Amino acid sequence: MNDLEFFLEWKHYLFSIAYRITGSYVDAEDIVQESYLRWLSLDKSPIQNHKSYLGSITARLAFDLLKKASRKKESYIGPYLPEPIPETADVLDDEKINFAFLVILETLNPTERAVFILRELFDFDYESISNIVGKNADNCRQILSRARNAVQSRKKKFDPDPKLHSRLLLEFSFACYNQDTKSLTQLLQEDVVAFSDGGGKVHAARIPIPGIQRVISLLTRTTAKAAQSTEIYFGYANGSPALIGYSEDGPSVVQIFTSQGNKIDTIFNLVNPDKLKGFQNKETLLKLGYLRKPNFLDWTLAYVRRWISFQ
Repeated sequence: MNDLEFFLEWKHYLFSIAYRITGSYVDAEDIVQESYLRWLSLDKSPIQNHKSYLGSITARLAFDLLKKASRKKESYIGPYLPEPIPETADVLDDEKINFAFLVILETLNPTERAVFILRELFDFDYESISNIVGKNADNCRQILSRARNAVQSRKKKFDPDPKLHSRLLLEFSFACYNQDTKSLTQLLQEDVVAFSDGGGKVHAARIPIPGIQRVISLLTRTTAKAAQSTEIYFGYANGSPALIGYSEDGPSVVQIFTSQGNKIDTIFNLVNPDKLKGFQNKETLLKLGYLRKPNFLDWTLAYVRRWISFQ
């Protein structure tokens, strides 16, 4: 197996490391490319485990970039959310992290995040992690314990029944499209929170919007505006059903939510165009099944379910 064949075999693995450390689709793609260039220039004869060595190269590049990005986040305009990627649940492997979990990882400092991801998700040994983050192995163990506690304190159940999630998405999209505040009241938790990431590039709320009435007001207002220039698709982002909107210039919004019980409790609206690059090629995503256009049957089912729920 030549260098290129070996690299391509592990490309998805390397992207998973880079994306989960940085939370950025664009940066992860760049890191994988840089990893390949470095791999080509190496004398590989003394390397015993090529996969582990290549993974360490990628992780170190990702960690260095994460440290630089953390300084930029301090001056970021509005809530900072990770970049979503078009990824369906059935093609994910054991290192799956959904979008809401990535949001939690944003609360960790760069070293905590890198140590947590490399140990918990990719089973790196402490010696390798130590070399990547520049801390000794004992410190890495302490950092991991601290990161675990921080994540656990914020973590909730992120994997609702896929059928329920899809149904909620359908009914939610139908209610927004029809400006149906009564249905939205039935679909949202009282303490629902909406986050909007525009990054100062487009108009978006610069603080989280809490509470059902304020969130409904935000949804009806933004949906009415988007209806004039946005084509909405059902899709997948980080393994979860999502709404993806396209304008003439390309992707304009990715909307992801989490739920508790049978109601939506958190809504993530990504409208910063720099964070929608993973959804750029609409035609390819349609062919691969990552996107589909809502049809008449979808809306009919949503209407029937909402009607039944009011009886």
